[in-house]
Amino acid sequence: MNNTLKSFLLRAVKIIAFWLIVVCLVFLLGRYLYLFIPFILAFILAVMINPLKKFFIKHFNLPKMLAVLLAMALEIGGICAVIALLITRLVFEFQDIMLNLPVYSQNARRVFLNGLSQLETAYLQIPPSYVETFNKSLNNLMDSAAGFIASIPTLVGRTAMLIPEIIIVLVIALVATFFMAKGTERYLKSCLAFFPEEWHTKVTDLGKDFSRAFIGFVRAELIVCGISLLISIFGLLILQAKYAIVLGTVTGIFGILPVLGVGIILVPWAIIAFLFGHTLMGAGLLILTGVVSVVRHVIEPKILGDNVGLDPLLVLASMYIGLAAIGVIGLFVGPFTVIAYQSLRKAGVFRNL
Repeated sequence: MNNTLKSFLLRAVKIIAFWLIVVCLVFLLGRYLYLFIPFILAFILAVMINPLKKFFIKHFNLPKMLAVLLAMALEIGGICAVIALLITRLVFEFQDIMLNLPVYSQNARRVFLNGLSQLETAYLQIPPSYVETFNKSLNNLMDSAAGFIASIPTLVGRTAMLIPEIIIVLVIALVATFFMAKGTERYLKSCLAFFPEEWHTKVTDLGKDFSRAFIGFVRAELIVCGISLLISIFGLLILQAKYAIVLGTVTGIFGILPVLGVGIILVPWAIIAFLFGHTLMGAGLLILTGVVSVVRHVIEPKILGDNVGLDPLLVLASMYIGLAAIGVIGLFVGPFTVIAYQSLRKAGVFRNL
């Protein structure tokens, strides 16, 4: 075996071993990421308030502790106020949905039975075996719908049971945000102490590049999701859809999903509108789906390119692979892995592979 072949095989083994380690780390990260959610949230919040903190220290000569507290009160307080207003509206609309749910169920059943009566003539020309199969499928569908509606109170109850845990996570995140923002330099020095002194410059550059890319990705996704949410809400308000805030918010949140996005909500809704004879509403929903999708695909590459510096196709592929591999949390773990790889590659970690 010549030296060239040996070198090639050795390099191939190194690359395969590296990616096997990456895959294992991704699965472990996806499995245990929930343990670090308060501190990841604190890190994001600390980076968000950092410019305002520096502004207060530089222009008003405020002590660092006071600058951090004031920045947290303004930025995090503003975000909490907007979320509180949105939640209040969501609760109001959801209560209205639950109160009118029996009426909506009766209307749906009436329209459905009318449609079946119109198919009776066609039934006479269909083989009995096909009719029986259709009836079974129809009954299964109705049972599934009834089961879902019956499970709504249980889901609400389970969500309410999570409120204490959510409050604890938020409190821990806020306290951690304060300490991170106040002692940024001290924590960075402590992290550098784990590495040999000759590595400090490279590790610092690696940390800055990774933090910039990761925060840029989170910022880009929040911007894109926010724009999708606003367009969905305003579009539904223009269409005079009932519960526009609730449905627009849910649609905007689903907009973060790759490929399908807002179509998960709006397309089935449009089909139902057509079946119920609301042609104008159905057409409006399809147009709204197209508008949100086009706007998202136009602005997303620019926002991702400006904030992250990654190819949008690579980000989309990483989100889809993460989603398929470890579930919804993979939407963030996938891009996180790509960002980490890019940062390590820029730092020359793989130069000898």
